[in-house]
Amino acid sequence: MDDFYHGDNTKRHVSPTKRLINQKNSAWEGKGKISSDMRRTSEYALHYTTEPGKSYVIEPKDGVIDYNLARKNPTAFYDKAGTHEVTEHKWYSPKK
Repeated sequence: MDDFYHGDNTKRHVSPTKRLINQKNSAWEGKGKISSDMRRTSEYALHYTTEPGKSYVIEPKDGVIDYNLARKNPTAFYDKAGTHEVTEHKWYSPKK
C-alpha cells in the first residue's frame, strides 16, 4: 500500500471503522436527545442518522406505512408514501 500512497497527489482516506463508530455513537446520542426534547405526535416514528452529528425523526401523520403495498403495487405505494403529511424533528450535534 505504501507504493500506492507514495507521492503528494494521493492522500490517505479517513478510517471507515472510525466513521462507523462515530455514526453509531451519534445515533445513540441523537435518539436520546430527540426523545427527551421532542413532543411526540404519534406512536409510530422512523429515526434516521444520516451522518455523525445529524439525526432526524419522521412521524407520518397517517400512522404506519403499508409496506405490503410496495410489493403489490409499487407505483401506488410511492404515490401514497410521497403524499403523507409528516412531522419532522431534527437534531444536530454541536461541533466539538
